[in-house]
Amino acid sequence: MAKIRKKLNLNDALLQIKEHLLLLPGNEDRQRITQSITEIQRELETYRENINHFPDTSEMEQLSSAITTLASFFETLKDRPLLAKSLFPKQAKAKKPKSSAIDIAALLQQLEELSTEQIPEQLTKHKKDTLLELSSKMNITANKKLTKDAIADKIFKVGFANKRGYDLLKG
Repeated sequence: MAKIRKKLNLNDALLQIKEHLLLLPGNEDRQRITQSITEIQRELETYRENINHFPDTSEMEQLSSAITTLASFFETLKDRPLLAKSLFPKQAKAKKPKSSAIDIAALLQQLEELSTEQIPEQLTKHKKDTLLELSSKMNITANKKLTKDAIADKIFKVGFANKRGYDLLKG
């Protein structure tokens, strides 16, 4: 009877092994697990490289000394305002361009539709800022120091009259 009992235990063990085989990961799971392990290895290697870039003791002492030197230098600047102004001049804040209420592209199209005689009259109706924007849109250099009438005259002569004259000569 002892032999039969061993066979039953062996059969039970084989059945249990067979049941546990179903719990093992399949091909997709194995690939996913190995890919995860590879990613973890790469991440650990990145950490190793980052740690190797940390400053050593002598570099930390140099940094500490440099920080102390900079701190004392800035402390001396408090007593010497002229030196501070020359080293660190105050920067003017950039002004935001004023957005005009007039659409420059629409204004340009409206002016192009007018006759040559009507254009100067229409240009003088607009503000200086609008005329400056229009001149930059038309690639005409206009100085901000010019008067409104001078800018309008330049836009008319360079942007419209000359262009229409050239077009007439071509045509």
